[in-house]
Amino acid sequence: MSTSLANRFRLPMVHTLRVIHLCFIFVFVLTTVLFWQQGQLFSQGYRTSQLSQLESVIARIESRAQYKMDSLRYLKQIFTEAMDDPMFPGSANAPWEANSNVLQSPLWIGELPLPESVTAGEAFPLHDPLEVRQEMNALRKIQGLFPLATRGSELFADLYYISREGQFIVSLSQQVNTLLINSYNPHEKQGSFVLASPLLNPQRSTFWTRQNIAQSNDTLINGAIPVDFRGEWIGLLGMAFSNESVQRFITASLPEGSQNAYQLFDEQLNPLTTVVGAENGFRLNAQQIATIRKMLADKPRGTLRSGPVFITFGEMRDTRSVLVSTQSLSQGLHEEFGRFSILLVTMWIIFVLFLLASHRVICRLVHNMGGLQREMQHHALHDELTGALNRRGFFAKTSQISPDYIDYTVVQLDLDHFKKVNDVYGHLVGDNVLVHATRRIQRAIRSQDILGRIGGEEFCIYLPNSDLKAGIMVATRIKWELQSAPMMLEDGSQLPVTASLGVASHSEYPEYTLDQIQALADMRMYRAKESGRNQVCWQDEASRQV
Repeated sequence: MSTSLANRFRLPMVHTLRVIHLCFIFVFVLTTVLFWQQGQLFSQGYRTSQLSQLESVIARIESRAQYKMDSLRYLKQIFTEAMDDPMFPGSANAPWEANSNVLQSPLWIGELPLPESVTAGEAFPLHDPLEVRQEMNALRKIQGLFPLATRGSELFADLYYISREGQFIVSLSQQVNTLLINSYNPHEKQGSFVLASPLLNPQRSTFWTRQNIAQSNDTLINGAIPVDFRGEWIGLLGMAFSNESVQRFITASLPEGSQNAYQLFDEQLNPLTTVVGAENGFRLNAQQIATIRKMLADKPRGTLRSGPVFITFGEMRDTRSVLVSTQSLSQGLHEEFGRFSILLVTMWIIFVLFLLASHRVICRLVHNMGGLQREMQHHALHDELTGALNRRGFFAKTSQISPDYIDYTVVQLDLDHFKKVNDVYGHLVGDNVLVHATRRIQRAIRSQDILGRIGGEEFCIYLPNSDLKAGIMVATRIKWELQSAPMMLEDGSQLPVTASLGVASHSEYPEYTLDQIQALADMRMYRAKESGRNQVCWQDEASRQV
């Protein structure tokens, strides 16, 4: 089959495959978008679930810490009221004044900032003793409320008071005094005094801070409230919690089976506690802290993704602290949304594999159908015995290409005495003669010439870009090719094969069509047969034998 015919029959298959590819690409993209949208819904649901879980933990912490903060507010109110009535029998006892005969626990007093030793003669030398005694008497008056405010099974604390004017600290625990003195730094940017100033705390609300104890790895977590008296900031009232106490408190507030790691920060996003819950080894870096701080400026809750870790954070209004929850990918896969996500991804992978398999099968079917179509087309246009074009294929091909050529020649050929060969030797030998003749003819013509078997023993050759003289030369070459190569029979004998040929050229009759030129060559072939066979005839009234 020629290249043009092959391309003509291949084009529908190419178009079909192109449509199939486009359809599968459309289905893949559409399905992927649908799965992606479903994944977005899962992601939104996961975010909502994480925020809800964090909200639940914050609510539990706030509800359990509310009593402590309310106690601070209540003590602040009682303290300021006691400041208006400073005349109280007796006076506050310094540590060196305490004795075992006093039933009420003494107030332990320490001087700030961090003296090497505290003596009676050195206590508060730079301040009016009346102002100091006024604060002391008020504290003494309310000290019986200290244990009620600080004791509790859930969150144990020690209550303390730091005077701004007198620069002293008072509590019921000498140990807490020592720890607070060792961690006190009034110039620290995140220190309790700085955060209690009217500039940074204009609402005068409670807040939480973390203080590192000097020359130690221990820390104290403070819940504090500024104390104002007659429009002036006079001190700080607070509760000191140990790190372990706060961590146990947060752990007790977590939902059962939580896969999140939690950490409490102050409002400046300095860590108040170490990580509790399901540890995942993730720690916030400076960039993430800055991002969270920026997001908290717009709303009190938020989420952030950092690689495989999902971060959820929220403010605790009452304590002015921030609770941060982190969950790694492996931790999230153990939760319900993680299992749904695995199922969704698995379904998408299975669908894509099924789609690829279907695409491959359908493409293979189309290729097979195309091959079958080409094979059927080949059989429809070719002679099965000789492999040459049959009558339909010959005229289909020549009529397709003949308009492209100004000059062409047609050689009509008929094997001599072929009926006699069939009668004498049988049809099998006759078929072999046809195959033999086809091969000899193909040896005598050019690659661009077209050979067709248009009848039983009749052949036609189309010679593009040729005139009558060239056609005569090709016909003569075919005649001698057949005549010089008799076919060998099975018994070793030779069977001569000859042919009568007629030649007609378009250059003779330019107005003729291809069918008319072929009919003219056929007429001249019969004249060659009538003239004795094994001849080439190219004229209308006489023939030449070469």
